[in-house]
Amino acid sequence: MSYEGYNLLYNLFSLGIASMLFTTIFLFVARERVLPRYRMAVMVSGTVTAIAAYHYFRMFDSFNETFGPEAVEGVVYNVGYRYIDWFLTVPLLLVETIAVLALARAVQTKMLVRLVPAAALMIGLGYPGDAQLNLFYEGDASLWGLLSTIPFLYILYVLFVELGKSLDRQPAGVVKKIKELRLLLLATWGVYPIAFIASMNATGFDETSFVLREAGYTIADILAKCLFGLMIFTIARIKSAADDAEFAKTEYKEEVSK
Repeated sequence: MSYEGYNLLYNLFSLGIASMLFTTIFLFVARERVLPRYRMAVMVSGTVTAIAAYHYFRMFDSFNETFGPEAVEGVVYNVGYRYIDWFLTVPLLLVETIAVLALARAVQTKMLVRLVPAAALMIGLGYPGDAQLNLFYEGDASLWGLLSTIPFLYILYVLFVELGKSLDRQPAGVVKKIKELRLLLLATWGVYPIAFIASMNATGFDETSFVLREAGYTIADILAKCLFGLMIFTIARIKSAADDAEFAKTEYKEEVSK
Protein backbone atom coordinates (compact mmCIF):
# COMPACT_ATOMS: atom_id res chain seq x y z
CA MET A 1 0.00 0.00 0.00
CA SER A 2 1.20 3.52 -0.79
CA TYR A 3 2.26 5.88 1.99
CA GLU A 4 -0.67 8.20 1.23
CA GLY A 5 -3.27 5.43 1.42
CA TYR A 6 -1.74 3.94 4.54
CA ASN A 7 -1.47 7.31 6.29
CA LEU A 8 -5.07 8.25 5.47
CA LEU A 9 -6.53 5.03 6.87
CA TYR A 10 -4.15 5.04 9.85
CA ASN A 11 -5.44 8.47 10.85
CA LEU A 12 -9.08 7.58 10.18
CA PHE A 13 -8.87 4.43 12.30
CA SER A 14 -7.27 6.53 15.07
CA LEU A 15 -10.10 9.05 14.77
CA GLY A 16 -12.63 6.21 14.93
CA ILE A 17 -11.10 4.83 18.12
CA ALA A 18 -10.96 8.25 19.81
CA SER A 19 -14.51 9.17 18.76
CA MET A 20 -16.04 5.90 19.95
CA LEU A 21 -14.07 5.75 23.19
CA PHE A 22 -14.71 9.29 24.40
CA THR A 23 -18.34 9.31 23.31
CA THR A 24 -18.76 6.18 25.43
CA ILE A 25 -17.20 7.87 28.44
CA PHE A 26 -19.37 10.96 28.03
CA LEU A 27 -22.63 9.03 27.67
CA PHE A 28 -22.07 6.87 30.73
CA VAL A 29 -20.96 9.82 32.85
CA ALA A 30 -23.82 12.05 31.62
CA ARG A 31 -26.61 9.47 31.97
CA GLU A 32 -27.54 10.97 35.35
CA ARG A 33 -28.51 14.17 33.56
CA VAL A 34 -31.75 12.61 32.29
CA LEU A 35 -34.71 11.11 34.13
CA PRO A 36 -34.43 7.39 35.07
CA ARG A 37 -36.95 6.29 32.43
CA TYR A 38 -34.64 7.57 29.67
CA ARG A 39 -31.32 6.38 31.05
CA MET A 40 -31.59 3.00 29.37
CA ALA A 41 -31.60 4.66 25.94
CA VAL A 42 -28.50 6.67 26.85
CA MET A 43 -26.74 3.58 28.21
CA VAL A 44 -27.58 1.61 25.07
CA SER A 45 -26.03 4.46 23.07
CA GLY A 46 -22.91 4.20 25.22
CA THR A 47 -22.85 0.44 24.75
CA VAL A 48 -22.98 0.89 20.97
CA THR A 49 -19.93 3.16 20.96
CA ALA A 50 -18.12 0.92 23.48
CA ILE A 51 -18.58 -2.13 21.25
CA ALA A 52 -17.46 -0.08 18.26
CA ALA A 53 -14.38 1.20 20.13
CA TYR A 54 -13.29 -2.37 20.86
CA HIS A 55 -13.73 -3.46 17.25
CA TYR A 56 -11.90 -0.38 15.97
CA PHE A 57 -8.93 -1.42 18.09
CA ARG A 58 -9.15 -4.87 16.46
CA MET A 59 -9.47 -3.39 12.95
CA PHE A 60 -6.54 -1.06 13.64
CA ASP A 61 -4.38 -4.02 14.70
CA SER A 62 -5.43 -6.04 11.65
CA PHE A 63 -4.69 -3.06 9.38
CA ASN A 64 -1.20 -2.65 10.84
CA GLU A 65 -0.44 -6.37 10.67
CA THR A 66 -1.42 -6.32 7.00
CA PHE A 67 -0.02 -3.00 5.75
CA GLY A 68 2.12 -1.51 8.54
CA PRO A 69 5.93 -1.15 8.70
CA GLU A 70 6.15 -4.49 10.52
CA ALA A 71 3.48 -6.27 8.50
CA VAL A 72 3.19 -10.02 9.02
CA GLU A 73 3.71 -11.92 5.79
CA GLY A 74 0.60 -13.72 4.54
CA VAL A 75 -1.81 -11.83 6.81
CA VAL A 76 -4.97 -10.51 5.14
CA TYR A 77 -7.02 -7.60 6.49
CA ASN A 78 -9.96 -9.02 8.43
CA VAL A 79 -13.18 -7.28 7.35
CA GLY A 80 -15.02 -9.64 9.67
CA TYR A 81 -14.27 -7.40 12.67
CA ARG A 82 -16.34 -4.63 11.10
CA TYR A 83 -19.26 -6.93 10.35
CA ILE A 84 -19.26 -8.40 13.86
CA ASP A 85 -19.37 -4.84 15.15
CA TRP A 86 -22.29 -3.97 12.89
CA PHE A 87 -24.12 -7.19 13.72
CA LEU A 88 -24.09 -6.13 17.37
CA THR A 89 -24.43 -2.36 17.11
CA VAL A 90 -26.90 -1.75 14.28
CA PRO A 91 -29.80 -3.50 16.08
CA LEU A 92 -28.85 -1.60 19.24
CA LEU A 93 -28.98 1.70 17.33
CA LEU A 94 -32.59 0.92 16.51
CA VAL A 95 -33.29 -0.16 20.10
CA GLU A 96 -32.02 3.15 21.49
CA THR A 97 -34.14 5.08 18.98
CA ILE A 98 -37.31 3.35 20.15
CA ALA A 99 -36.32 3.34 23.84
CA VAL A 100 -35.76 7.09 24.08
CA LEU A 101 -39.33 7.82 22.95
CA ALA A 102 -40.79 5.92 25.92
CA LEU A 103 -43.66 4.63 23.78
CA ALA A 104 -46.26 2.24 25.11
CA ARG A 105 -44.74 -1.19 25.70
CA ALA A 106 -46.91 -2.84 23.06
CA VAL A 107 -45.83 -0.27 20.46
CA GLN A 108 -42.17 -0.66 21.38
CA THR A 109 -42.37 -4.43 21.12
CA LYS A 110 -44.13 -4.23 17.77
CA MET A 111 -41.41 -1.94 16.40
CA LEU A 112 -38.46 -3.89 17.78
CA VAL A 113 -39.60 -7.36 16.63
CA ARG A 114 -39.63 -5.92 13.12
CA LEU A 115 -36.51 -3.76 13.20
CA VAL A 116 -33.98 -5.92 15.05
CA PRO A 117 -34.28 -9.08 12.86
CA ALA A 118 -34.25 -6.89 9.73
CA ALA A 119 -31.05 -5.19 10.89
CA ALA A 120 -29.35 -8.53 11.63
CA LEU A 121 -30.44 -9.86 8.24
CA MET A 122 -29.12 -6.76 6.47
CA ILE A 123 -25.66 -7.18 8.01
CA GLY A 124 -25.60 -10.95 7.56
CA LEU A 125 -26.42 -10.69 3.86
CA GLY A 126 -23.86 -7.97 3.24
CA TYR A 127 -20.87 -9.82 4.70
CA PRO A 128 -20.35 -12.51 2.00
CA GLY A 129 -20.20 -9.82 -0.67
CA ASP A 130 -17.76 -7.58 1.21
CA ALA A 131 -15.56 -10.53 2.14
CA GLN A 132 -15.71 -11.78 -1.49
CA LEU A 133 -16.62 -15.29 -0.39
CA ASN A 134 -18.19 -16.14 -3.80
CA LEU A 135 -20.64 -18.63 -2.30
CA PHE A 136 -22.79 -18.95 -5.43
CA TYR A 137 -20.53 -17.92 -8.29
CA GLU A 138 -17.38 -15.94 -9.01
CA GLY A 139 -17.95 -12.26 -8.28
CA ASP A 140 -21.37 -12.62 -6.65
CA ALA A 141 -20.87 -9.51 -4.45
CA SER A 142 -23.54 -7.60 -6.38
CA LEU A 143 -26.09 -10.30 -5.54
CA TRP A 144 -25.30 -10.05 -1.82
CA GLY A 145 -25.46 -6.27 -2.03
CA LEU A 146 -28.91 -6.48 -3.62
CA LEU A 147 -30.19 -8.95 -1.03
CA SER A 148 -28.86 -6.78 1.80
CA THR A 149 -30.70 -3.78 0.39
CA ILE A 150 -34.12 -5.43 0.88
CA PRO A 151 -34.07 -5.39 4.73
CA PHE A 152 -32.40 -1.96 4.57
CA LEU A 153 -35.38 -0.52 2.68
CA TYR A 154 -37.76 -2.27 5.07
CA ILE A 155 -36.04 -0.63 8.07
CA LEU A 156 -36.37 2.76 6.43
CA TYR A 157 -40.07 2.11 5.83
CA VAL A 158 -40.65 1.27 9.51
CA LEU A 159 -38.67 4.30 10.72
CA PHE A 160 -40.16 6.83 8.34
CA VAL A 161 -43.73 5.54 8.03
CA GLU A 162 -44.59 3.34 11.01
CA LEU A 163 -42.59 5.30 13.58
CA GLY A 164 -43.96 8.56 12.21
CA LYS A 165 -47.44 7.49 13.29
CA SER A 166 -46.24 7.25 16.90
CA LEU A 167 -44.84 10.77 17.16
CA ASP A 168 -48.10 12.69 17.53
CA ARG A 169 -47.87 12.76 21.36
CA GLN A 170 -44.19 13.68 21.53
CA PRO A 171 -43.01 17.21 22.44
CA ALA A 172 -42.37 19.45 19.43
CA GLY A 173 -38.63 19.51 20.13
CA VAL A 174 -38.51 15.71 20.21
CA VAL A 175 -40.40 15.38 16.93
CA LYS A 176 -37.88 17.72 15.30
CA LYS A 177 -34.92 15.75 16.70
CA ILE A 178 -36.41 12.40 15.66
CA LYS A 179 -36.81 13.72 12.12
CA GLU A 180 -33.17 14.81 12.21
CA LEU A 181 -32.20 11.37 13.56
CA ARG A 182 -33.95 9.61 10.71
CA LEU A 183 -32.30 11.88 8.16
CA LEU A 184 -28.91 11.26 9.78
CA LEU A 185 -29.56 7.54 9.64
CA LEU A 186 -30.56 7.76 5.99
CA ALA A 187 -27.52 9.88 5.09
CA THR A 188 -24.97 7.77 6.97
CA TRP A 189 -26.43 4.40 6.08
CA GLY A 190 -26.50 5.59 2.48
CA VAL A 191 -22.70 5.81 2.59
CA TYR A 192 -22.33 2.10 3.35
CA PRO A 193 -23.70 0.77 0.05
CA ILE A 194 -21.62 3.36 -1.83
CA ALA A 195 -18.48 2.17 -0.03
CA PHE A 196 -19.57 -1.44 -0.62
CA ILE A 197 -19.92 -0.81 -4.36
CA ALA A 198 -16.47 0.84 -4.44
CA SER A 199 -14.78 -2.52 -3.85
CA MET A 200 -17.51 -4.82 -5.13
CA ASN A 201 -15.85 -5.67 -8.44
CA ALA A 202 -12.26 -5.65 -7.23
CA THR A 203 -10.27 -8.78 -8.01
CA GLY A 204 -7.61 -9.46 -5.43
CA PHE A 205 -6.31 -6.40 -3.60
CA ASP A 206 -7.00 -3.02 -5.18
CA GLU A 207 -5.68 -0.14 -3.07
CA THR A 208 -8.04 2.53 -4.35
CA SER A 209 -11.11 0.39 -3.76
CA PHE A 210 -9.88 -0.68 -0.34
CA VAL A 211 -9.12 2.87 0.82
CA LEU A 212 -12.46 4.19 -0.45
CA ARG A 213 -14.34 1.39 1.29
CA GLU A 214 -12.60 1.64 4.66
CA ALA A 215 -12.61 5.45 4.68
CA GLY A 216 -16.31 5.55 3.80
CA TYR A 217 -17.21 2.94 6.41
CA THR A 218 -15.22 4.70 9.14
CA ILE A 219 -16.63 8.18 8.52
CA ALA A 220 -20.16 6.77 8.35
CA ASP A 221 -19.59 4.82 11.58
CA ILE A 222 -18.48 7.92 13.48
CA LEU A 223 -21.58 9.82 12.37
CA ALA A 224 -24.02 6.91 12.73
CA LYS A 225 -22.83 5.95 16.23
CA CYS A 226 -21.20 8.90 17.97
CA LEU A 227 -23.30 11.75 16.58
CA PHE A 228 -26.39 9.54 16.69
CA GLY A 229 -25.74 8.70 20.36
CA LEU A 230 -25.30 12.35 21.27
CA MET A 231 -28.59 13.17 19.55
CA ILE A 232 -30.28 10.39 21.55
CA PHE A 233 -28.90 12.01 24.71
CA THR A 234 -30.30 15.38 23.58
CA ILE A 235 -33.74 13.86 22.99
CA ALA A 236 -33.62 12.25 26.43
CA ARG A 237 -32.86 15.65 27.94
CA ILE A 238 -35.74 17.31 26.08
CA LYS A 239 -38.20 14.61 27.14
CA SER A 240 -36.96 14.73 30.74
CA ALA A 241 -37.57 18.48 30.87
CA ALA A 242 -41.02 18.06 29.30
CA ASP A 243 -41.99 15.34 31.78
CA ASP A 244 -40.73 16.96 34.99
CA ALA A 245 -40.93 20.70 35.65
CA GLU A 246 -38.57 20.38 38.62
CA PHE A 247 -35.99 18.65 36.44
CA ALA A 248 -36.34 21.39 33.83
CA LYS A 249 -35.91 24.08 36.48
CA THR A 250 -32.79 22.40 37.87
CA GLU A 251 -31.13 21.42 34.60
CA TYR A 252 -32.02 24.52 32.63
CA LYS A 253 -31.93 27.12 35.41
CA GLU A 254 -30.02 29.60 33.27
CA GLU A 255 -32.63 29.43 30.52
CA VAL A 256 -35.47 29.58 33.07
CA SER A 257 -33.98 32.65 34.77
CA LYS A 258 -33.92 34.44 31.44
